[in-house]
Parts: sequence; structure tokens; C-alpha cells
Amino acid sequence: MTEKGDGTEQKEVSEDDPPENGSEQVPSAKKLSPGKRHLKKQESTFFGRNSMMLGDTNVPLYKQLHLSWTRPPSNCLVIKKYHDPAVLKKFKMMCIWLITVRGLDVYVEEKDFEELQTIKAGELPRSSSYDNFKSISTKNLDIEFIGLIEKIKVWKIGKDKLNNKIDFIACLGGDGTLLYASSLFQRSVPPIIAFSLGSLGFLTPFDFKEFPTVLNKVLKGTLGFTLRNRLESTLWSRGAEGESEEDDDHIIIPESVQVLNEVVIHRGIYSGVCMIDIYCDEFFVTTVIGDGVIVATPTGSTAYAAATGASIVAPSVPCYIIAPICPHSLSFRPIMVPLNCSLKCKLNKDARGDAQISFDGRHMQDFTKNHIVDISASEYPLPCIDKEGSMQDWFNGLQNTLLWNGRSSAQKPLEKKK
Repeated sequence: MTEKGDGTEQKEVSEDDPPENGSEQVPSAKKLSPGKRHLKKQESTFFGRNSMMLGDTNVPLYKQLHLSWTRPPSNCLVIKKYHDPAVLKKFKMMCIWLITVRGLDVYVEEKDFEELQTIKAGELPRSSSYDNFKSISTKNLDIEFIGLIEKIKVWKIGKDKLNNKIDFIACLGGDGTLLYASSLFQRSVPPIIAFSLGSLGFLTPFDFKEFPTVLNKVLKGTLGFTLRNRLESTLWSRGAEGESEEDDDHIIIPESVQVLNEVVIHRGIYSGVCMIDIYCDEFFVTTVIGDGVIVATPTGSTAYAAATGASIVAPSVPCYIIAPICPHSLSFRPIMVPLNCSLKCKLNKDARGDAQISFDGRHMQDFTKNHIVDISASEYPLPCIDKEGSMQDWFNGLQNTLLWNGRSSAQKPLEKKK
């Protein structure tokens, strides 16, 4: 990828790359060939409209990533936890600061904009200090905010394409809000900075009180970030029994779904055990007999997969996690497989009932013997801005939010003999 003289980016396109005409393209409904998808190793990679990763391929991946801007960022998408009055107040604070202090164009979702309609007119605050913001009462904050309503740009999901407009995303909420933000961008994702305003906060390392200082660092491009691998999952329906599968395969969901946490096949509303065949690069691996199976990313290893006893994996490790759900076997342990292989799951021909499938808890639907799900490494990882560093943030999350290896007190030392 190179940069033109006018600051726009020029990309070398291969035969497998989708065409670009200024708008996001929907992938063609052709079957993906397992084993032919590989992540390209580059010294610089672009994310979203205006940011790129600079890296030295001679050092480990988790140490080499830092943010750089091809031009000063001008557009920010602010995503908030829905229907939370405490988060709404902080949402207003950040929008005021981004517009009045930094002069950025702020985009919000239509549903978030509707929460801002019961406010009054007034002056705009000019200070960049959080200490001045936190002393404003909710009523006065509403008064200050009215002058910005006309300056805020509304994003209508499904109608507006923002992939080529947004420079970075500010996420106000918990881990679920970050998952939701990931689902909004099914191709290249702008850098995301996540402020912890939810319940757990394993994936949201930043304290909201630090937002002016932190966002100034983001705008200067002085922070590092972690690339969280996503899975590309495609659900297919095969032809009826006795018909040609190659001629009758067709896609079920509108396009391949980018998954940050996990793909889950489970028995759902059905009472019997599942029988799920798993293939790796087209060869048969095993049949899961139990309540289901989870195919998770390292990011998802601290979510549903952790409840099955699967290993917790650092986000920079390139792997899948295959974890059975309540297997009817004493020896079926969760395993990890390399990220450069492709997985395929389908119900066994002797399965007595159907199952259900979900992608990051969304797109829930029935999974029958006529269905196949292909899972491979996505070409579009999620760039999450680090607070202290990829590994430091990960260990801090394990210890402070999941209480990893926590105990009430350390072992007392032996008393010395007198």
C-alpha cells in the first residue's frame, strides 16, 4: 500500500481482493476454499480511513504495533452503552470536548441521538479539563449541550457507509459495547479506544476521567495498539439429499460475518445432545457429542470458552480455540489450532435433532443437517488502542477484573531458628 501525493492511500489489488468504488462492497456468494486464505505480512497496514500500523517484522508482533496518521484525524464515531443515564452524561461530555476543544466532526448512532432530544439551550464550555466537566450538574450539562446538536452527525445503520469516513472510534461502555462496535464494521475497522463504563471491563482498559489526556495522545499518534484477530464465518445451506451439493449451495446470511469472540453451535431449544462433525482443512477431525461446541478467538477465550475450561490465551497468539460444551466424554479437552487453517462444522448424518448457531451472540438461527459453517481467519482484525501495552493490559485485566490467581493473603515465611 502506498500513499499518493494528495494524501490518499493507494492499494495494490490482487485478483482475490474486492473491487473498490468509494463504497463498501458486499462479498460475492461463492464458496470459500479452505486453506487458501492467508494473512498478508506487511511492514505497514492501514485501518479505516486514515490510520496505519507501523511495525518492525524483526520483533514480536505484540511489541511492534504503534499508531500513525497519514493526515490529522478529523472524524470520530462515539458509541455508547444504550439506555444508561450515567453513560449518557459522559457521552455528552466527550462530544462537547471533541467538537469545541479539538474541532472534530463527531458521528453518533441514530438511537443515541434520540436520547439527546430533551435538552435546553445555552453556552458551550471551552475548557479541555475533565475537572471542569465533572463539576457540571446534569441539568447544566444539558443546557451546555444544546448548541452542539446541529453539529453532531447522525449515522443511520444500514443506510450510511462510514468505512471511508471514520478516523477512530471512542467506545463508552463495557465489553459488550466493544463487541457491538466490532459488529458494525464488517471490513476494515478504524482504531478503537475503549473507556470502561460497563460491568466487567476486561477489554476496556481506559478510565473515563482520563479522556482528554488519552484522546490527545490518540490524536497525536503516540499510543500503541493490539490487533485482535477476528473470525470470518459463513453459513451455507446444502442441496437436499440426493442433489448436487456444488450446484445447490447458497449463502444463508447476507455476507460473511466477522466474529470477535466466538462461533457457538449448541442444542438451543432442542432436548437431545448434538452430534457435530469438525473438519480442519477439509480432513475430518472429530465428532462432538454433547451440548455443543465453541470456536473462539484468543479474545473470546475469556468469554464463553472460559466457562468450558478452555485455556485463556493472549490476544497476539495466532490460533483458534475449539472447546466442547458439556461433552459426553471424560477425555474431550479443549484444544488450540493454528490460525492459518480453516475449519468446517456440520451436523453428523446420525444426529437425532437440529441445533442452533450464533455469531458473537448474534444472528441466532437453526443449524440443521443441510447447513455447513466455514470458519477461517479474517483479513480484518480489530485494532484496539492500548493503555500501557498489549501484554500489560492483558495481565492487568486478568488480575483486576477476572481476579486471576487471587487469594486473600500470601504464604507466611518460615520463622528463623534462634
